[in-house]
Amino acid sequence: MSTPAGSLPAAFWELTKPRLSFLSVLTALAGYFCSNPQAPTDGKVLVSLAIGTALAAGACGALNMWMEDRADAKMERTKNRPIPAGLISPNYSLFFGTILLCLGITLVWYGANPLAGQLTAATAISYLFLYTPLKTRTSWCTLVGSLPGAIPPIIGTAAKLGAIDRMGWLLFALLFFWQVPHFMALAVMCREDYARGGFKVATVEDPSGKSAARWALIFIIPMLFVAGMIATEFPRWTSPYVWISFLAGVWFFKLSLDFALPAKRSSAAKPFFIASIIYLPLVLLTLTLNRVF
Repeated sequence: MSTPAGSLPAAFWELTKPRLSFLSVLTALAGYFCSNPQAPTDGKVLVSLAIGTALAAGACGALNMWMEDRADAKMERTKNRPIPAGLISPNYSLFFGTILLCLGITLVWYGANPLAGQLTAATAISYLFLYTPLKTRTSWCTLVGSLPGAIPPIIGTAAKLGAIDRMGWLLFALLFFWQVPHFMALAVMCREDYARGGFKVATVEDPSGKSAARWALIFIIPMLFVAGMIATEFPRWTSPYVWISFLAGVWFFKLSLDFALPAKRSSAAKPFFIASIIYLPLVLLTLTLNRVF
C-alpha cells in the first residue's frame, strides 16, 4: 500500500514506481550479460542501457499514474499515490513522464543502438496504449500486459549484440510466463480494491478465484519448461543455475498447487505472491553470475 510522500522529490520518486523500474533494469542487464558472454562488454553501452531503461521504466510509471489517477483515488492500495494525494498535479506528472520517456528512449537508441531504442519505445507504447486501457475493459489485460513486461531482456540482448539471440528469447519467454501467476496471486489478494477501481481483472469477473488459479497453473508450467531450456545452455548439470532454478521452481510450483485448491486459495495467495517476487530475481541473478563467471 502506498503512503503519502514526505516531500516533493519523494513524490516524484514514487511516480516512477521504483520497484518495478528496478525490475526492468535488472532484467535488461540480465539480457545483456547472459547473451553471448564471450562478446566484449562495452562500458558506454552498458551505462546507457541501465540509465535509459531506468528512465523509460520510470516514465511509464509516471504516465500510468497520470492515466489512472481517478481509479487510484478509489483504491485503498493506491489512494496515497502522489496524484490522488494532491502532492503532484496530473499535468506535472504528464510532463515529467513525457520528458523521462524521451530521455530514456534517446539514451538507449544512441548510447546502445537503434534496435534497442526501438524495443524500448515498443515497451512504452504497448504498456501505455494497450495494457493500461485494457485494464478497465477485459480480464485479458494481464496477458497483454505480460508482453511489455517481458521485453526488457531482449532490449539488453539487442544493446549488446545488435540482434536478439536464443538466450534473449528464452528470457523473454521466462518473464512472459512468470508475470501471469505473479499477477493472479495479486488479483486474489486485492480483488475488492480492483473492483472499486473499475479494473476487470480475473478475480473481479470471477470472485471465486478459480479462473485466476487456473491461469496461474497454466502459465507456471511453461515457465518452468523455459527455465529448463535455459539450463541446457550449461554443459554441466552441476552448474549452480541448474540446481537453484530447479529447487526454486519446485517450491514455486508447489505453492501454485496450494493456490489452485479452493480451500487454501485465500491463505495461499500471499505466500504464492511473495514466492513469485523471490523466484524471478533469484533465478536471474544466479543465471547471470553463472553465465558470466
